[in-house]
Amino acid sequence: MDCSSQACREFGLTISIKKTEVMAQNTSSIPAIRILDATLVVVDNFKYLGSLMSSNLSLDGEVNVRIGKAATVMSKLSARVWTNKNLTLHTKLKVYQACVLSTLLYGSAPLTTYTRQEHRLNAFHLRCLRKIMGHTWEDKVTNNDVLCKARSTSIYAMLSERRLRWLGHVSRMDKGRIPKDLLYGQLECGTRSTGRPQLRFKDLCKRDLLSAHMDINTWEDIVVDRPSWRHEVKQGIDRAEQDRREQQDLKRQRRKESSSTSKEDTIHVCTDCAKDCHSRIGLYSHRRRCSKVTERNPSSAQTDGGQ
Repeated sequence: MDCSSQACREFGLTISIKKTEVMAQNTSSIPAIRILDATLVVVDNFKYLGSLMSSNLSLDGEVNVRIGKAATVMSKLSARVWTNKNLTLHTKLKVYQACVLSTLLYGSAPLTTYTRQEHRLNAFHLRCLRKIMGHTWEDKVTNNDVLCKARSTSIYAMLSERRLRWLGHVSRMDKGRIPKDLLYGQLECGTRSTGRPQLRFKDLCKRDLLSAHMDINTWEDIVVDRPSWRHEVKQGIDRAEQDRREQQDLKRQRRKESSSTSKEDTIHVCTDCAKDCHSRIGLYSHRRRCSKVTERNPSSAQTDGGQ
Protein backbone atom coordinates (compact mmCIF):
# COMPACT_ATOMS: atom_id res chain seq x y z
CA MET A 1 0.00 0.00 0.00
CA ASP A 2 2.91 2.35 0.65
CA CYS A 3 4.18 1.80 -2.91
CA SER A 4 0.71 2.47 -4.27
CA SER A 5 0.38 5.61 -2.17
CA GLN A 6 3.81 6.82 -3.34
CA ALA A 7 2.84 6.25 -6.98
CA CYS A 8 -0.38 8.20 -6.46
CA ARG A 9 1.50 11.14 -4.95
CA GLU A 10 3.74 11.32 -8.01
CA PHE A 11 0.65 11.97 -10.12
CA GLY A 12 -0.82 14.44 -7.64
CA LEU A 13 -3.30 11.97 -6.12
CA THR A 14 -3.88 11.19 -2.45
CA ILE A 15 -5.47 8.06 -0.99
CA SER A 16 -8.24 8.97 1.45
CA ILE A 17 -7.63 7.25 4.77
CA LYS A 18 -11.26 7.71 5.88
CA LYS A 19 -12.66 6.08 2.74
CA THR A 20 -10.18 3.19 2.58
CA GLU A 21 -11.04 0.06 4.56
CA VAL A 22 -9.71 -3.48 4.83
CA MET A 23 -11.77 -6.68 4.83
CA ALA A 24 -10.15 -10.08 5.39
CA GLN A 25 -11.51 -13.57 4.72
CA ASN A 26 -10.40 -16.86 6.30
CA THR A 27 -7.73 -15.24 8.46
CA SER A 28 -6.82 -16.23 11.99
CA SER A 29 -5.50 -12.79 12.93
CA ILE A 30 -6.61 -9.27 12.11
CA PRO A 31 -4.37 -7.79 9.38
CA ALA A 32 -2.56 -4.51 10.00
CA ILE A 33 -2.15 -2.52 6.79
CA ARG A 34 -0.69 0.94 6.99
CA ILE A 35 -0.44 3.90 4.66
CA LEU A 36 2.34 6.18 5.81
CA ASP A 37 1.63 6.69 9.54
CA ALA A 38 -2.05 5.70 9.47
CA THR A 39 -3.45 2.18 10.00
CA LEU A 40 -6.42 1.23 7.88
CA VAL A 41 -9.64 0.19 9.62
CA VAL A 42 -10.54 -3.52 9.41
CA VAL A 43 -14.27 -4.14 8.80
CA ASP A 44 -16.49 -7.18 8.34
CA ASN A 45 -18.55 -5.65 5.51
CA PHE A 46 -18.53 -2.62 3.24
CA LYS A 47 -20.58 -1.08 0.45
CA TYR A 48 -19.42 -1.51 -3.15
CA LEU A 49 -21.48 -0.28 -6.12
CA GLY A 50 -24.63 -0.24 -4.01
CA SER A 51 -24.20 -3.78 -2.67
CA LEU A 52 -23.08 -4.94 0.77
CA MET A 53 -19.98 -7.16 0.72
CA SER A 54 -19.40 -9.31 3.81
CA SER A 55 -16.39 -11.29 4.96
CA ASN A 56 -18.39 -14.50 5.51
CA LEU A 57 -19.94 -14.35 1.98
CA SER A 58 -23.44 -14.29 3.47
CA LEU A 59 -26.27 -12.39 1.77
CA ASP A 60 -28.32 -11.97 4.95
CA GLY A 61 -27.05 -8.43 5.47
CA GLU A 62 -27.68 -7.54 1.84
CA VAL A 63 -31.23 -8.91 2.04
CA ASN A 64 -31.87 -6.84 5.17
CA VAL A 65 -30.64 -3.71 3.41
CA ARG A 66 -32.74 -4.37 0.30
CA ILE A 67 -35.90 -4.97 2.32
CA GLY A 68 -35.22 -1.85 4.40
CA LYS A 69 -34.77 0.36 1.32
CA ALA A 70 -37.87 -1.07 -0.37
CA ALA A 71 -39.90 -0.57 2.82
CA THR A 72 -38.77 3.05 2.92
CA VAL A 73 -40.01 3.58 -0.63
CA MET A 74 -43.34 1.93 0.28
CA SER A 75 -43.84 4.23 3.25
CA LYS A 76 -42.97 7.38 1.29
CA LEU A 77 -45.54 6.56 -1.41
CA SER A 78 -48.27 5.53 1.04
CA ALA A 79 -50.27 8.76 1.11
CA ARG A 80 -49.59 9.82 -2.46
CA VAL A 81 -50.14 6.48 -4.24
CA TRP A 82 -51.29 3.48 -2.19
CA THR A 83 -54.16 5.17 -0.34
CA ASN A 84 -54.99 7.57 -3.18
CA LYS A 85 -58.57 6.83 -4.28
CA ASN A 86 -58.10 8.71 -7.58
CA LEU A 87 -55.60 6.12 -8.86
CA THR A 88 -56.64 2.76 -10.27
CA LEU A 89 -55.21 -0.52 -9.04
CA HIS A 90 -53.42 -0.97 -12.36
CA THR A 91 -51.61 2.35 -11.93
CA LYS A 92 -50.64 1.53 -8.34
CA LEU A 93 -49.20 -1.82 -9.39
CA LYS A 94 -47.18 -0.17 -12.15
CA VAL A 95 -45.75 2.31 -9.64
CA TYR A 96 -44.99 -0.55 -7.26
CA GLN A 97 -43.18 -2.46 -9.98
CA ALA A 98 -41.16 0.58 -11.07
CA CYS A 99 -40.23 1.95 -7.63
CA VAL A 100 -40.40 -0.81 -5.02
CA LEU A 101 -39.56 -3.98 -6.94
CA SER A 102 -36.68 -2.30 -8.76
CA THR A 103 -35.24 -1.27 -5.39
CA LEU A 104 -35.79 -4.70 -3.86
CA LEU A 105 -34.26 -6.69 -6.74
CA TYR A 106 -31.58 -4.28 -7.92
CA GLY A 107 -28.59 -6.26 -9.22
CA SER A 108 -30.09 -9.58 -8.08
CA ALA A 109 -29.26 -11.51 -11.29
CA PRO A 110 -25.79 -12.76 -10.21
CA LEU A 111 -26.67 -13.23 -6.52
CA THR A 112 -26.57 -16.72 -5.01
CA THR A 113 -29.56 -16.65 -2.67
CA TYR A 114 -30.57 -19.39 -0.28
CA THR A 115 -34.15 -20.55 0.15
CA ARG A 116 -34.61 -18.79 3.48
CA GLN A 117 -33.53 -15.50 1.92
CA GLU A 118 -35.92 -15.94 -1.00
CA HIS A 119 -38.69 -16.67 1.51
CA ARG A 120 -38.08 -13.32 3.20
CA LEU A 121 -38.10 -11.44 -0.09
CA ASN A 122 -41.28 -13.19 -1.21
CA ALA A 123 -43.00 -12.49 2.12
CA PHE A 124 -42.20 -8.79 1.79
CA HIS A 125 -43.46 -8.83 -1.82
CA LEU A 126 -46.80 -10.36 -0.82
CA ARG A 127 -47.14 -8.03 2.16
CA CYS A 128 -46.74 -5.02 -0.14
CA LEU A 129 -49.30 -6.36 -2.61
CA ARG A 130 -51.82 -6.95 0.18
CA LYS A 131 -51.32 -3.40 1.41
CA ILE A 132 -51.86 -1.97 -2.07
CA MET A 133 -55.05 -4.01 -2.56
CA GLY A 134 -56.34 -3.32 0.93
CA HIS A 135 -56.38 -6.96 2.05
CA THR A 136 -55.82 -7.87 5.70
CA TRP A 137 -55.32 -11.22 7.38
CA GLU A 138 -58.96 -11.21 8.40
CA ASP A 139 -60.03 -11.41 4.73
CA LYS A 140 -58.40 -14.86 4.44
CA VAL A 141 -57.18 -14.29 0.88
CA THR A 142 -54.54 -16.78 -0.23
CA ASN A 143 -51.20 -15.78 -1.68
CA ASN A 144 -52.09 -17.28 -5.06
CA ASP A 145 -55.27 -15.20 -5.21
CA VAL A 146 -53.27 -12.06 -4.41
CA LEU A 147 -50.76 -12.78 -7.19
CA CYS A 148 -53.51 -13.58 -9.69
CA LYS A 149 -55.38 -10.38 -8.89
CA ALA A 150 -52.18 -8.34 -9.18
CA ARG A 151 -51.19 -10.20 -12.37
CA SER A 152 -47.78 -10.67 -10.87
CA THR A 153 -45.47 -13.56 -10.09
CA SER A 154 -43.68 -14.58 -6.95
CA ILE A 155 -40.16 -13.50 -6.08
CA TYR A 156 -39.00 -17.05 -6.79
CA ALA A 157 -40.02 -16.71 -10.45
CA MET A 158 -38.51 -13.22 -10.74
CA LEU A 159 -35.16 -14.33 -9.36
CA SER A 160 -35.11 -17.46 -11.53
CA GLU A 161 -35.86 -15.50 -14.68
CA ARG A 162 -33.14 -12.95 -13.91
CA ARG A 163 -30.59 -15.66 -13.16
CA LEU A 164 -31.31 -17.60 -16.35
CA ARG A 165 -31.16 -14.48 -18.51
CA TRP A 166 -27.85 -13.54 -16.89
CA LEU A 167 -26.65 -17.11 -17.46
CA GLY A 168 -27.35 -16.76 -21.18
CA HIS A 169 -25.60 -13.39 -21.27
CA VAL A 170 -22.48 -14.82 -19.62
CA SER A 171 -22.51 -17.90 -21.85
CA ARG A 172 -22.51 -15.69 -24.96
CA MET A 173 -19.46 -13.75 -23.77
CA ASP A 174 -16.11 -14.18 -25.49
CA LYS A 175 -13.47 -16.41 -23.97
CA GLY A 176 -11.25 -14.63 -21.49
CA ARG A 177 -13.99 -12.53 -19.91
CA ILE A 178 -13.88 -12.73 -16.11
CA PRO A 179 -17.58 -13.65 -15.58
CA LYS A 180 -17.34 -16.50 -18.07
CA ASP A 181 -14.09 -17.80 -16.59
CA LEU A 182 -15.68 -17.79 -13.13
CA LEU A 183 -18.75 -19.66 -14.38
CA TYR A 184 -16.89 -22.39 -16.25
CA GLY A 185 -13.68 -22.44 -14.20
CA GLN A 186 -12.63 -25.33 -11.96
CA LEU A 187 -9.90 -25.58 -9.33
CA GLU A 188 -6.96 -27.74 -10.37
CA CYS A 189 -5.80 -28.58 -6.85
CA GLY A 190 -6.80 -28.20 -3.24
CA THR A 191 -9.39 -29.76 -0.95
CA ARG A 192 -12.50 -28.28 0.57
CA SER A 193 -13.30 -28.35 4.27
CA THR A 194 -15.52 -30.96 5.87
CA GLY A 195 -19.25 -30.34 5.61
CA ARG A 196 -21.68 -29.16 3.01
CA PRO A 197 -20.07 -26.74 0.53
CA GLN A 198 -21.50 -23.30 0.04
CA LEU A 199 -24.11 -22.84 -2.65
CA ARG A 200 -22.75 -21.81 -6.03
CA PHE A 201 -24.34 -19.74 -8.77
CA LYS A 202 -24.22 -22.69 -11.17
CA ASP A 203 -26.09 -24.82 -8.61
CA LEU A 204 -28.92 -22.29 -8.57
CA CYS A 205 -28.98 -22.16 -12.38
CA LYS A 206 -29.21 -25.96 -12.52
CA ARG A 207 -32.12 -25.90 -10.07
CA ASP A 208 -33.87 -23.20 -12.10
CA LEU A 209 -33.44 -25.17 -15.32
CA LEU A 210 -34.89 -28.31 -13.75
CA SER A 211 -37.87 -26.46 -12.26
CA ALA A 212 -38.53 -24.83 -15.66
CA HIS A 213 -38.51 -28.29 -17.36
CA MET A 214 -35.50 -27.34 -19.48
CA ASP A 215 -32.78 -29.80 -20.45
CA ILE A 216 -29.59 -29.07 -18.51
CA ASN A 217 -27.50 -30.77 -21.22
CA THR A 218 -28.78 -28.87 -24.28
CA TRP A 219 -29.40 -25.35 -22.94
CA GLU A 220 -26.11 -24.11 -24.41
CA ASP A 221 -27.40 -24.86 -27.91
CA ILE A 222 -30.41 -22.58 -27.38
CA VAL A 223 -28.56 -19.79 -25.61
CA VAL A 224 -26.65 -18.86 -28.77
CA ASP A 225 -29.80 -17.25 -30.20
CA ARG A 226 -30.79 -14.54 -27.74
CA PRO A 227 -34.51 -14.17 -28.77
CA SER A 228 -35.00 -17.95 -28.65
CA TRP A 229 -33.35 -18.15 -25.24
CA ARG A 230 -35.51 -15.36 -23.82
CA HIS A 231 -38.63 -17.09 -25.19
CA GLU A 232 -37.63 -20.44 -23.69
CA VAL A 233 -36.83 -18.84 -20.34
CA LYS A 234 -40.17 -17.03 -20.28
CA GLN A 235 -42.13 -20.18 -21.01
CA GLY A 236 -40.09 -22.25 -18.57
CA ILE A 237 -40.54 -19.76 -15.73
CA ASP A 238 -44.31 -19.68 -16.39
CA ARG A 239 -44.42 -23.48 -16.13
CA ALA A 240 -42.40 -23.45 -12.91
CA GLU A 241 -44.66 -20.76 -11.42
CA GLN A 242 -47.77 -22.74 -12.33
CA ASP A 243 -46.35 -25.88 -10.74
CA ARG A 244 -45.46 -23.92 -7.61
CA ARG A 245 -48.99 -22.54 -7.28
CA GLU A 246 -50.54 -25.96 -7.80
CA GLN A 247 -48.32 -27.41 -5.07
CA GLN A 248 -49.31 -24.61 -2.70
CA ASP A 249 -53.02 -25.16 -3.41
CA LEU A 250 -52.63 -28.89 -2.86
CA LYS A 251 -50.75 -28.33 0.40
CA ARG A 252 -53.41 -25.91 1.60
CA GLN A 253 -56.17 -28.40 0.72
CA ARG A 254 -54.43 -31.18 2.63
CA ARG A 255 -53.98 -28.90 5.63
CA LYS A 256 -57.68 -28.03 5.63
CA GLU A 257 -58.66 -31.68 5.31
CA SER A 258 -56.44 -32.67 8.21
CA SER A 259 -57.84 -29.89 10.40
CA SER A 260 -61.45 -30.72 9.52
CA THR A 261 -61.19 -34.36 10.57
CA SER A 262 -63.06 -35.17 13.74
CA LYS A 263 -60.97 -35.48 16.86
CA GLU A 264 -61.72 -37.54 19.91
CA ASP A 265 -63.12 -35.74 22.92
CA THR A 266 -60.67 -34.88 25.68
CA ILE A 267 -60.83 -33.56 29.20
CA HIS A 268 -59.60 -30.10 28.17
CA VAL A 269 -63.06 -28.52 27.96
CA CYS A 270 -63.83 -24.88 28.69
CA THR A 271 -66.25 -24.50 31.60
CA ASP A 272 -67.72 -21.26 30.18
CA CYS A 273 -68.55 -22.23 26.58
CA ALA A 274 -68.02 -26.03 26.65
CA LYS A 275 -65.45 -25.93 23.83
CA ASP A 276 -63.05 -28.88 23.60
CA CYS A 277 -59.54 -27.45 23.11
CA HIS A 278 -57.84 -30.91 22.88
CA SER A 279 -54.75 -29.76 24.82
CA ARG A 280 -53.87 -28.07 28.09
CA ILE A 281 -52.01 -25.20 26.44
CA GLY A 282 -54.88 -24.74 24.00
CA LEU A 283 -57.36 -24.61 26.86
CA TYR A 284 -55.21 -22.05 28.70
CA SER A 285 -55.05 -19.80 25.61
CA HIS A 286 -58.78 -20.17 24.94
CA ARG A 287 -59.82 -19.40 28.52
CA ARG A 288 -57.95 -16.09 28.41
CA ARG A 289 -59.98 -14.98 25.43
CA CYS A 290 -63.18 -16.61 26.64
CA SER A 291 -62.92 -14.89 30.02
CA LYS A 292 -62.33 -11.55 28.31
CA VAL A 293 -65.42 -12.03 26.13
CA THR A 294 -67.44 -12.92 29.21
CA GLU A 295 -66.23 -9.86 31.11
CA ARG A 296 -66.89 -7.60 28.11
CA ASN A 297 -70.46 -8.90 27.57
CA PRO A 298 -71.71 -10.47 30.82
CA SER A 299 -75.40 -10.19 29.87
CA SER A 300 -75.00 -12.43 26.83
CA ALA A 301 -73.04 -14.96 28.87
CA GLN A 302 -75.82 -15.12 31.48
CA THR A 303 -78.47 -15.46 28.79
CA ASP A 304 -76.58 -18.23 27.07
CA GLY A 305 -76.13 -19.99 30.39
CA GLY A 306 -79.82 -19.70 31.12
CA GLN A 307 -80.73 -21.15 27.75
